Amino acid sequence: MSTVPGQENIRIGARLLVELLRINSEEPATDRIRLTPQRSRHGLAVFSDMMQSIQQGLLKTGSHCRVSDALVAECAALEVPLPISAPDWGGILLMDQLYDELSEQLAGDKDARNWFEKLRLLVVRYSLADYSFFFAPQNLLRRFLNQAYLILLSSTEKSRQLYWSKLNEFANRMLSEFTGNVGSVNSICIEAQTWIAGQTEQVEKIEERLRLLEVTRQRERVAEPRVVQELNRMAAGRSLPEEVVAFLHGEWRRSMLMLSMREGVEGADWKRQLRTGESLVEMCEGCLDEGRRDNYKGFYQILIKNLRATLVSVQDDESTLERTLEPVELILTAMISGASPVLIETPTLAMPVSHVAEAQIDRVSPKALETISLLQEDDWLRFKTQDGQFELCKIVLKANADDPWVLVGQSGKTVAKKTARQLAQALEGDVLQLVHRTLYWDRQLEAGLTKLREVWLTMREQLGRAAGTEDEDLQKSSQSPAQSEPDVPLESEVSMASVSGSRIDEVLENSSLSLVDPDSTGEVEAEFLEPRTISDEELAAALSAVDSLQVGGWVSQETSEGEQRCKLAVKIRASEKLVFVNRLGIKVLDITRQDLARLLVHGAVTILDTGAAFDSTLERVVRTLQRDNK
Repeated sequence: MSTVPGQENIRIGARLLVELLRINSEEPATDRIRLTPQRSRHGLAVFSDMMQSIQQGLLKTGSHCRVSDALVAECAALEVPLPISAPDWGGILLMDQLYDELSEQLAGDKDARNWFEKLRLLVVRYSLADYSFFFAPQNLLRRFLNQAYLILLSSTEKSRQLYWSKLNEFANRMLSEFTGNVGSVNSICIEAQTWIAGQTEQVEKIEERLRLLEVTRQRERVAEPRVVQELNRMAAGRSLPEEVVAFLHGEWRRSMLMLSMREGVEGADWKRQLRTGESLVEMCEGCLDEGRRDNYKGFYQILIKNLRATLVSVQDDESTLERTLEPVELILTAMISGASPVLIETPTLAMPVSHVAEAQIDRVSPKALETISLLQEDDWLRFKTQDGQFELCKIVLKANADDPWVLVGQSGKTVAKKTARQLAQALEGDVLQLVHRTLYWDRQLEAGLTKLREVWLTMREQLGRAAGTEDEDLQKSSQSPAQSEPDVPLESEVSMASVSGSRIDEVLENSSLSLVDPDSTGEVEAEFLEPRTISDEELAAALSAVDSLQVGGWVSQETSEGEQRCKLAVKIRASEKLVFVNRLGIKVLDITRQDLARLLVHGAVTILDTGAAFDSTLERVVRTLQRDNK
C-alpha cells in the first residue's frame, strides 16, 4: 500500500491541530448551529456572548453540563442559526469527551469532580481562545489543571486542609475574572504555580531528610554486624585494662560504625581503623611482658596519633576527643612505665539480630512484584485508607531486597514504610493505585489527538490514492497507439511519475489535508492561531513570581533537549539579572528579571521551588522523626 510522502515525520503542532479539530467536528444535534470552515467576526462575537451567558447561568444555579449540550439548548430559540467554525466545534466536542472521562474517573470523590466540573466551560472557552492548550504541555492553564489533578488525587482531611481552600480561591477568581481574555486566567495560573511551588518546597525538604535518615538506618543495619564481628575478632576473650575495654566497646565502636557505613569494607580509613584497633590490643598485651615493653615506647606516639585520626565520632569536638582519649593515654603510659593495671576479660559482643515480630504466609504474583519493581523514586502512589479515602504518597526512597521503601504523603504529614512485597500485595488487593507519570490532561489530550491524527493520515492516504488513479486514467485516455507500446523511453516514465507526484500534491494542497509543514500557519489557520501579546496583568503576575524566587530556588526551563532543572545561584538587584546553574554548578541561564517573567508567561519556564525559608512546623515534624529513629 502506498503512503503519502513525509507522513512519518508529521507531529501534532499548531497547523495540524486545526485540521484534527476540523475532523472531530461532528454535525450538531440541532439545525440552529451551522458549522463553517472559518471563523467570522460577527459569528465569533455572538458565540462569545452566548458562552458568557451560559457561564453566568451555570454559576448562578451551581449546575454542570456538557458544553455542546448547553450550546444546543441555548441556540434552540434562535431564528438564525449560530455560525461556529468546524475546528471550534471539534474542540468543544473533544473537551467534553475529556471532561466526561474525568468525571467518571472521579465519581467516588464528589468534591474533586465538582471542582473540575465548575471549570468545564471556562476551560473550553480558554482553549478556543488559545489553541496552545491542546498541543502545548507548557500552556499555563493546562499545567495548573495537571497540578490540581495531582493534588486532588488525595481526598484525606490532611491533604484537603492544606490545598483545598487555595484551589477553590484560584478557581473562583478565574470564573469571576475571565470574560474571554486568557491573560486574566494566565496571571492567576502563574500565581498558583508560585504558591504550589512554595508548598512543594517544604514537603520536598521533609522528603529529603527522611530519605537520608532511612538510608543511614539501612546502612547501619548492614554495618553494625560487621563492626561487632571485627571487635570480637580483635579483643573478645582477651585480658585487657578496663579503661581500654570501655573505650573499644564505646566511642571506638561508634567510630567504626560511622566509617563502615561511609566506606564499606574496602575503604582506606576503615582498614586503617582496623589496624589501629589491632595495634592497641597488641600493645596492651605486649606491655605486660617486661622483655617486650621497651619495644612499644617509640610506637606509643604513633598509636595515639592514629587513634585521634580515626576516632571520627568525636573528631569535630576537640574537648570531647580529649576526654575520650585521656583514660586510654593514661593507662598506656602507666603500662609502658611498668605498671600492672587491673585486667578484665573482654566480653564477646552479641551480634545484632533482626527480630521477626510476626510471621505469616503471603502470596503475591510475580506480575505485581514486577510492576512494583518498575517504579522509581519521585513516582506517586495512591493508597486507599480505612475510611475509604485516598492518600497520595511519593516514593522518596526505593530500597533494595526486603528493606522498606519510604513514602511521604502529599502534605508532608504522612510517612509510611513498605517493602516491595507489601506494595505488591496492596496493588493486588486494590488498596494501592499507581499514578501515571504523565498527568491526566497531558495524557488524554495526547491520546485524543493521536487518534484523530490516525484518521487524518488515513484520509490523506485515500486522497493520495484517488489522485493517483485520476492521473492514471488521464494518461491512458491521452496516450497515442505509439505511446502504448511496451518500449517507452525511460525519460517518459520519469516524466509521468513527476506529473503524478505533482498532481497528488496539488490535490492535497487544495484540500483541508494539506501537505505543508504542520507547524506553519496558512491564511485559513491564521485566524485560529494568531500570536497573542503578553498583557500587563500577565506580566505583573509573572514579575511578582520572579521576585518571589530566592537564591537556592529551582526552575525548570524548556530546551531543545527537553526539560532542564536549574537553580538560582546569583540575584543581582542593581541590574535585575538572575544567574542559574545546573546540578553541577555550571551556568546554564543568565537572564534579566523582565525576560524571565516573559518566559514564565509563555510557559517556557516553570517555578519548582521558590527557595523560601523552611517552615518551622515542618522542622518540628522532622526533628520528631529523627528523635524516634535514635
